[in-house]
Amino acid sequence: MTAPLPDQESHDMLRTYAQIELPEGQRAELIGGEIVISPTPTNYHNWIYSELHYLLAHHSRERGWSVTNTTTVALPATGERYVPDLLICESAVLRDARVWQVPAEDVLLVGEITSMSTVLRDRKNKAQGYGRSRVPLYLLVDPLDGEGSATVFAEPDGSGRYRVEHRVLFGERFTLPEPFGLEIDTSVLRPE
Repeated sequence: MTAPLPDQESHDMLRTYAQIELPEGQRAELIGGEIVISPTPTNYHNWIYSELHYLLAHHSRERGWSVTNTTTVALPATGERYVPDLLICESAVLRDARVWQVPAEDVLLVGEITSMSTVLRDRKNKAQGYGRSRVPLYLLVDPLDGEGSATVFAEPDGSGRYRVEHRVLFGERFTLPEPFGLEIDTSVLRPE
């Protein structure tokens, strides 16, 4: 579990993070008191995102929600800043052109798609960070887990854990808990 940074150190880190300029093809996140720079995703990763977006967009739009990516989530419990691969929130939250972060309390669901450079952070650090800041649903799509799996984490307890964890293999179905109540067929996530 990551402990929050002392106030001055945290302030300095956030200021540095907000001012960082990255070369094309790179993105920055604030994880565990460190600024982590990683490459942008592979085509397969983006294809999985596209399939998930397609599955979730119509359902979300009917409810006044938006499905997006590359949006920074501010996690108050840890002071971290994550850039999830998929995020769903009320559409109104995204309409202010001056704001580049979404507070964790405004997030309905975050999703991470593992890659070789992010697999450990996605499986452990981010699950804990999202749980500590009580992000209601965390969807971990893990094509590196054997033949591939999807895990839904629900009911965060604020200590870095989720009370409910449901994992399925690619090819199986799962239901996103309320407020979604939406069944997802993971067979569409296979690269075949």
